[in-house]
Amino acid sequence: MRTLTILVLAVFLVACTSDAQKDRLTPEVIKLGVLPDQEQASLLVKYSPLVDYLSAQTGLKIELELSTDYAAMLDDFHAHRIHLANFGGLTFTEAERRDNAEPLVMRDTDLNFASCYLVRTQDTRETVREFGGEKFAFGPELSTSGHLMPRYFLQADGLDPEAFFASVQHTSGHDETAIRVRDGAVDIGVANCVIVTSMDTDGRLRPNEVRILETTPAYANYVWAIQENMDSSIKARLRDAFLTLDVLMPEHQKILLNLGANAYLPASRADFNEVRRAARMMQVAATPGLE
Repeated sequence: MRTLTILVLAVFLVACTSDAQKDRLTPEVIKLGVLPDQEQASLLVKYSPLVDYLSAQTGLKIELELSTDYAAMLDDFHAHRIHLANFGGLTFTEAERRDNAEPLVMRDTDLNFASCYLVRTQDTRETVREFGGEKFAFGPELSTSGHLMPRYFLQADGLDPEAFFASVQHTSGHDETAIRVRDGAVDIGVANCVIVTSMDTDGRLRPNEVRILETTPAYANYVWAIQENMDSSIKARLRDAFLTLDVLMPEHQKILLNLGANAYLPASRADFNEVRRAARMMQVAATPGLE
């Protein structure tokens, strides 16, 4: 009887191992997705050197997959059209909720991220509170730095955006928010500080067109997250490639400069506890179409 029990147990364990291997994800091409928070030409310039580096460092075939908007990126991850994704904090928590997305790495700057309130340079007002009754722009509704966290902090300061401002718009990306402020389509907007700085550097914004009025308190934002059932050796190769990037190495400097980082660090689910809390309070996570 004991021999029969051991045999049955062995058959059961083999079957479970076979099922686990069947569910393990080992794609021939790793599809890398990024938030469409800028125009596509800017995203290609920003991420193409990273894709080339990761392919060379890991020996994996990696391709950049650009989604049309934030919700489409979540759908692409859900359908495994994207395997490794550079989510913002809010989109990561949605992918975690829907698909148990696993955090892999984040930039050294991502644990202390901030959003910037932008106004035209010639505007002499000094605080957000002085813009009551003016036209205001958030970024995309599912943007952590362009919507969720600025709204969260405004509410904490007793300012309901829809009641405080004359009008509230949502743009398609952080670069569009800056352009709307520059062109006078809105009086004040809030955007990702790193993207605004990059627009100053690459000439998309000329000197003395837009200035930073205030910044929000710090919060955790972007993270590279991977499909939970991705083969563990692929996860390790990708993680190690990110962690190997070193700003002191000349061949890594352009990659890191493009990404607004000095290095990458391991990421954990706990890093985004405040984002989850903000999403619940602001009810942003219940956006239609994300179920």
